[in-house]
Amino acid sequence: MQITPFSVFFSSDESALMITITSAVVALLVVFLQWRLHRKKQRRKLPPGSMGWPYIGETLRLYTENPNSFFATRQNKYGEIFKTHILGCPCVMISSPEAARMVLISKAHMFKPTYPASKERIIGPEALFFHQGPYHSTLKRLVQSSFMPSALRPTVSHIELLVLKILASWTSQKSINTLQHMKRVCFFALFWVICVYGL
Repeated sequence: MQITPFSVFFSSDESALMITITSAVVALLVVFLQWRLHRKKQRRKLPPGSMGWPYIGETLRLYTENPNSFFATRQNKYGEIFKTHILGCPCVMISSPEAARMVLISKAHMFKPTYPASKERIIGPEALFFHQGPYHSTLKRLVQSSFMPSALRPTVSHIELLVLKILASWTSQKSINTLQHMKRVCFFALFWVICVYGL
């Protein structure tokens, strides 16, 4: 028989129950203390809004309501710029073109766009929108130059021939899986553009 600190006063079933209850109380206490510490950090000047429950935030509300009504309700209650807590991330939401212009252009130096860590793990830290400053501007210019009309104009006639060839092959088929065929068209067109033009 194993002797635990609780076995002196309680039977083994009561001892296990006491350990479980004690562990749950300690876990709740740790969550509560971290939430209080997090709230003290939030006292910085932030837009109005609700951060919801600790860790969960307003994620459950977002996924149980219609997302449009979720954001419209908060916009009506707090204004065009409001704070919330979704998917484990505290965030500030912008709901008008004027507010977006202020954040992205006139006061861009005051804001740092961030994304959830899960998104960075999925896409990779080298993705274009995870960078900022001059490096981001250089990458953006390089990517945008590939999609300028002057860069795409030479490829249009070849892509048109590819699409016409694939459309002609559909006449012999009884049913067509449009999604699969569109994926194939996009793949061949992109492959051709990359191979021929090196874009």
